[in-house]
Amino acid sequence: MNPDQLTIHDRLHALADGQLDAEQTRYVLAQVETDLELQKELCEIQRIKHLVKSAYPLPALTRQPVRRTQVWQQAAMYLLVFGLIFLAGAGSSHYAPKLWQPEGLTLENAAAYDDRFIVFLDSHEPAKLEKALVKAENLAQQVAPKDGSVYVVTSAEGIDLLRLGTTRHEGRILQMSEQYPHLKFVACSNTLYSFKQRNELVELVNDTEVAPSAVEFVVNHMRDGWRYIAI
Repeated sequence: MNPDQLTIHDRLHALADGQLDAEQTRYVLAQVETDLELQKELCEIQRIKHLVKSAYPLPALTRQPVRRTQVWQQAAMYLLVFGLIFLAGAGSSHYAPKLWQPEGLTLENAAAYDDRFIVFLDSHEPAKLEKALVKAENLAQQVAPKDGSVYVVTSAEGIDLLRLGTTRHEGRILQMSEQYPHLKFVACSNTLYSFKQRNELVELVNDTEVAPSAVEFVVNHMRDGWRYIAI
């Protein structure tokens, strides 16, 4: 996806992911304020994020302290309000998080498979990068006899795993991809967009796939029975 051609719906996901700058945040919030359907959509995005995180919490990002401007405080307020609205109804959702064996989070009322896995990474801590690769390779070996699939989905700081000039694992990733054709690596377009907003050029390891939103990608696959593992 070309970041310059993001639709308002793409920007809602980016807002929920914390990937918009102040100007873009003002733009999105101005539209949300006057559009009930956009308010509902933003609520749904927040609910989906909660479904994923509530039963299998994701690691917090490590960032330098920043001074919050009024626009970021406004964005936080909107997301909190919208999140609370939908969390109140999350218990009655058709898709509720539930832990299954042998490993990973699945969604209740969605057919669960034991040969389709998503490994989610949003941290660039060296230990977690290593853990993600070890987990992905072990799962790739596990599902190979069943013709299964494994996705390593990166978002926020986790994209450093796939970022050329930053990653120390390019050769290993390419080797794993060649050895296990059913193992794929995915980068979040919202994260790439945030780099572009800072005028930073990001090149990714060869054959990396790009998803418009990491959270949306994860939940859509979970609805199809994929198992979710957070690093």
